[in-house]
Amino acid sequence: MAKPMTDDADDATVVDHGSSSSPAQNSPTPISTPLLTGGANETSMAKVDAALNSTKPASKSSEPVLEVTCNYFDESLTVVCYKCELFFHKRCLPEPLANISENNWSCTLCKDDPNLIVSGEKKPNLAGTQRSKMPSAKQTKQRGGGVTRVKTNTCTIVSKDHIGSIPGVHVGQSWRYRIHVSESGIHRPPVAGIAGSAKKPAVSIVLAGGYPEDIDRGEEFVYTGSGGYDLSGNSQQRKAQSFDQELTRQNRGLALACAAPIDETVGATANNWKQSSPIRVCRSYKAAKKHPEYSPAEGVRYDGLYRIVKYWKEKGVCGLYVWRYLFRRDDPEPAPWTDAGKAFIEKMGFTMYDPDVDVDGRTGKFKAESALASTKRTSNVSESNCQSVVAKKYKFQPTAILRELVRLDTENTRMWASINEKKYATESAYIEATKRHLSCPICQELVQQPVTLPCDHNVCCSCLRRSMNAFGNICPMCCHDFSSMGTKDDIKDKVNQNLVTIMRALIPSYGSEWMTEPKVTTTQFARRQGQLVD
Repeated sequence: MAKPMTDDADDATVVDHGSSSSPAQNSPTPISTPLLTGGANETSMAKVDAALNSTKPASKSSEPVLEVTCNYFDESLTVVCYKCELFFHKRCLPEPLANISENNWSCTLCKDDPNLIVSGEKKPNLAGTQRSKMPSAKQTKQRGGGVTRVKTNTCTIVSKDHIGSIPGVHVGQSWRYRIHVSESGIHRPPVAGIAGSAKKPAVSIVLAGGYPEDIDRGEEFVYTGSGGYDLSGNSQQRKAQSFDQELTRQNRGLALACAAPIDETVGATANNWKQSSPIRVCRSYKAAKKHPEYSPAEGVRYDGLYRIVKYWKEKGVCGLYVWRYLFRRDDPEPAPWTDAGKAFIEKMGFTMYDPDVDVDGRTGKFKAESALASTKRTSNVSESNCQSVVAKKYKFQPTAILRELVRLDTENTRMWASINEKKYATESAYIEATKRHLSCPICQELVQQPVTLPCDHNVCCSCLRRSMNAFGNICPMCCHDFSSMGTKDDIKDKVNQNLVTIMRALIPSYGSEWMTEPKVTTTQFARRQGQLVD
């Protein structure tokens, strides 16, 4: 016969299933199904029901099982299991909880068996369990592999296999560390000197004077391929080449960039070197030991685009074979070691990217206070002069053509005002800021075929059409009704071509996947001419 609980538990009743009146204390009882909102699922409920059924008495003499039925949800008296996501009353637990721990709490059905934990390794012993049959149980490599992992920013303006110059990065820009060269997109590998593979042409290299066969004449240089060294043992010791280089991996990627057939025996020469794939070239301060006239005194500097004239195989200084590549410069911007290049760097206001001093991340935004302090510390100048030095680092300004294109994009006036009111150190920082404002709220990528809604939000045309199928004519960002723009078939003609033109001016490769040339509708052309459109 059921009898009520104490005064502090008047919202539950206890049902006796046996002859004895003492409750079973071997498992907690979850709150009944009507209260399992926002967490429980059928799998979790089935697991709990199976466990409860297994504890039912085998004979009439066994202890009874308690069944709690709650009439209302009291959050102050409940705790949730972080594994099965079921709610339990603190007073109904085998060991009532006075306070809820800040750590994750699990019920007795989900709690890990301490006997499965191997002392010292803190790793479950899976022998004899179902998990021992899974492929992951046989994995011996530990996560991280003993190598320190550093979370870095990644250039998202272009893909990692992008061929040619990076939008917003110009010849003469330099960085203190290789990791920031990688973040800029100029040369992605933070350690390797060649960015390429055996299946795709190489896209960038770094000259660091690592091979004695390297020859640098500025406009031309002879680059030695990778490999031939035993990298085991102490990495601090200078090692000699121990085996022949092969035309594989990055070496083959350089050969693929040459406008000549692949020849693994002797190499090949391009019939027209101008048709070779352009490769971005950086010079490191390490190369200044052999060629100081063309290399920077510190950091890593971007020196422009080069093309491979020929590649060949020959015996190196150590008497073993190496692959060599003749690069020739082909970039419209002046080389940074020339007078014209130095004037270009001065005009653009380029300074070394040094996050240890005054730069905040890849955005290129300078910390004014730290920059001012570092300038005072390193030079005996007045505060006003220091401020003028720091102000030079914010020298980037959009060109007159870009400002005119922005003025024509009347649908995004508020967005462009927000972007242009801030100061930027480099053009790449300006592009990054623009990209953040033009992220599609559906696919979370840079908006493609942008449609500007009346609420000033920009959405990909294809994403917006799918959203209209599911939710109708409402903005996926703010739920603003844009029925005035017509049906989803009409949206195809609503692409903001002014915004497309701006993005192609900032990022030349923008839209290469979905268009061959800008298409301007009659209505949009009339608007550009200042004509009234119904």
